[in-house]
Amino acid sequence: MPITQRPWRDTTVIHVEDVFTHRNRKEFSSAVTAFKASTVRHLIVNLHDATYMDSAAIGLLALTSQQLTADERRISLVGPQGTVRQILEMANIDKMIAVFPTEEAAAIARAA
Repeated sequence: MPITQRPWRDTTVIHVEDVFTHRNRKEFSSAVTAFKASTVRHLIVNLHDATYMDSAAIGLLALTSQQLTADERRISLVGPQGTVRQILEMANIDKMIAVFPTEEAAAIARAA
């Protein structure tokens, strides 16, 4: 399964493996909905193993960021590599959502 969710410390981590596109947006949305139903305040989206994302995924990240900000919650991106990092930078998502090299770095920075 390309999108999985797990609790980690005081966060929820959504791990995206392989491609993040229109085809698996429902899996991502379901994971975000489960996060919103919890009392956890920080969502980490781990993109380390993602190889590609399309405009639907970019829009979904932007929308999720806006919704969580309105709810006074946090979202962080972790470990985007190569093409995925370039796509995020071209879309300026890295200006909207903080990007960290590791889950540990994201958790520490957001706890401060």
